[in-house]
Amino acid sequence: MAITYSVANYRGKAAEPIVEEILFENDTIAKGLVTFESDIKAETIFTEATASATLQAYTSGVPTSAGSLDAFDVIVTPTKVQFYQEFDPNTLRFSRFKRDMKQGAWEIMSNEFEQLVIGGLYAKQVSNAAENEFWNGVTAATKTAVAALTAGTGQTSVGAAEKTLVAALTASQTDGIVAKMIYNSSNASNTAGVGKRVKVAGTTVTASNIKAEYDKIYAAIPAVVLAGTEMPKIYAPKSHKQMIIQANNVVSDFNKPFSVNEGATSFYFNGLEIVFVPVPENVVICALASHLIWCTDLESDINTMQLDKIANNREDMFIKHNMTLAAHVVNQKFNVLYVG
Repeated sequence: MAITYSVANYRGKAAEPIVEEILFENDTIAKGLVTFESDIKAETIFTEATASATLQAYTSGVPTSAGSLDAFDVIVTPTKVQFYQEFDPNTLRFSRFKRDMKQGAWEIMSNEFEQLVIGGLYAKQVSNAAENEFWNGVTAATKTAVAALTAGTGQTSVGAAEKTLVAALTASQTDGIVAKMIYNSSNASNTAGVGKRVKVAGTTVTASNIKAEYDKIYAAIPAVVLAGTEMPKIYAPKSHKQMIIQANNVVSDFNKPFSVNEGATSFYFNGLEIVFVPVPENVVICALASHLIWCTDLESDINTMQLDKIANNREDMFIKHNMTLAAHVVNQKFNVLYVG
């Protein structure tokens, strides 16, 4: 698309710096909130194994086999996707960006525009869009499949709120973490169906009930998870940061329900770190970071941009990002999915 620019006829000095749109940071990548599995050119195999050991009476004769050793493979194929946009830099010739254009009619590209708008604002939008796809992506096929399921309250059924959630997500290129927790084929029979997540039915989360809702999430965590060496994280919507601070500000309650450091940069509930990611409102995930996997060819692909003329005989240009992406969830029965 062309640059949409309402140019002002100015004679004085342009204000510095350019006022950019406020964007959320891509903390999923920047802070390593999940596990990254890279160097996947086409596909990779994740193997999950389970075992049980049965103590039995000794016999000097032929023993009876007891217990189990089970494993299954899941093939994950990241989807190749791209961001692409065209623009005409000649539009900039009448704007503030003409200040650093080189002399000559051929020179119509601004270093300031390239660095601040393309390499800054637009690149951040690409990063945020990729992060949103990782968490909230859902294919049209998955939307159709979940819509066809019968809602129920049991763990093996899709919840009514889960069906509503998937229906509300915009169809995109891949199935993200939320969709994968609800519906996937990561099982021994490779049969698509309801995920084995620990389902928690919630409600609309507010500052007044957030502690009670987080109690539901904490109570649903399998005890074996909390007994491990790696502690799970609570992945919450960004709006919960404000609600948590409000909940802690209740003057009649001297026992703060959440642990928040002085700079409000670290949040904990019952000893578990809360991290804020772009999951939908009223959706919370509690899982080990090693159970949520971002699969890609090269982690830095998201930051690799191609900027060039569309053709040698043209002055208009294009911006392109190519990357591969797949969200994968392992050890499903140990991960909690709260949907309100």
